[in-house]
Amino acid sequence: MALTTLIPMETVMTQHRQIPFQYDRPLFVKVPFTSAGRQLEIQQEFKWREQSSPIEKVEFLYIQGYLYHNAELEKTAKVGDGLEVLDLSGLHSLVQTINQKVKSATNSITDFDKQKCKKSQVIDKQRGLIRSWRRNYGQMETI
Repeated sequence: MALTTLIPMETVMTQHRQIPFQYDRPLFVKVPFTSAGRQLEIQQEFKWREQSSPIEKVEFLYIQGYLYHNAELEKTAKVGDGLEVLDLSGLHSLVQTINQKVKSATNSITDFDKQKCKKSQVIDKQRGLIRSWRRNYGQMETI
């Protein structure tokens, strides 16, 4: 039995295949949604690494069609760590997420106090503290 007798050829030709989720490429919003207390709009870059979003959840959003890769938008996307777009509460939320990971990875309070990301009420200082922590202990962020 031929394939065209089971499925009309025009149906096969019009189906779009989604490219697989690629961890090293930027992701953009296809369907608006809220993440980390922020409303994300269509074609906005979703900076999941900077938000410390679990990769499983990001991949789920990609598979469900909320996120996608876009070569044209990648050309115009700003390169950086994304801390500039976060306000103080967003930065503090990131520090809290980081410190939860540090706490689960350390065996004593002394180690935790030495390796945790410190907090500041000064926004530029907080960005610097996060960047410094990432230089020294960034491998813990992916735990």
